[in-house]
Amino acid sequence: MILFWKLNKVPLLLTFVSFFLYWLFAYDLIRTEYTKLIILYCSVWVIFILLLKYAKNNIKFLTAIAFISRAIFILAIPNLSQDFYRFIWDGQMLSMGFNPYLTTPDYQMSLGGLSGFPNQVKLYNGMGALNASHFTNYPPINQLCFFIGNLFPGNSILSSVIGFKLIIIAADFGTFFFGKRLLERLNIPVKNIFWYFLNPFIIIELTGNLHFEGVMIFFLVWSLYLLHSGKWKWAAVVFALSISVK
Repeated sequence: MILFWKLNKVPLLLTFVSFFLYWLFAYDLIRTEYTKLIILYCSVWVIFILLLKYAKNNIKFLTAIAFISRAIFILAIPNLSQDFYRFIWDGQMLSMGFNPYLTTPDYQMSLGGLSGFPNQVKLYNGMGALNASHFTNYPPINQLCFFIGNLFPGNSILSSVIGFKLIIIAADFGTFFFGKRLLERLNIPVKNIFWYFLNPFIIIELTGNLHFEGVMIFFLVWSLYLLHSGKWKWAAVVFALSISVK
């Protein structure tokens, strides 16, 4: 253990600092604290660059850091975006057998709301007036993600948030899986995958703030891998799934 610490002291110290900064991002940051936001964001980027410098060839170590960094955000309500309220709303509509494309939240609430709709008022207030007054613009596969995420046990907003985050984390690991193989086929160093997988922007905006571009990227990378493997028909289907997310 002492020998391991001596050999990996700098990467381990950088890792612990990185985890602490991500924890601050997840649980101790208010959207309007602009100075704090900029300092934290710049700091995690500096740590990210240094980690790639000192541990660039340690694939397992960097993979573990990427996973734990995402796990830190699991219990956090997104603090830099309110779009997730609409995601939960649309998912709840689907789970109750309603088509989310047919009505706006404003219209639904003007009728008095739906019985058995968990946290309906909180979701309506949380999404904001602009979102509530418009029809949903999220494609079918994205809507399926909203439905699946709402199946996570519990009726709280946090339970749905956790369900969404698990989907996005799974998609990121799918991108990692097929991305590595695509890089190998292209004779590009596999370590380059960490420019995406360990990227602070990706971790904060996708897992942290629940943006489903991560699912879109997963299908896109998978389709490119299939295309490069000569399976162009399946590549077309998977590429269509990517488009149907975003």
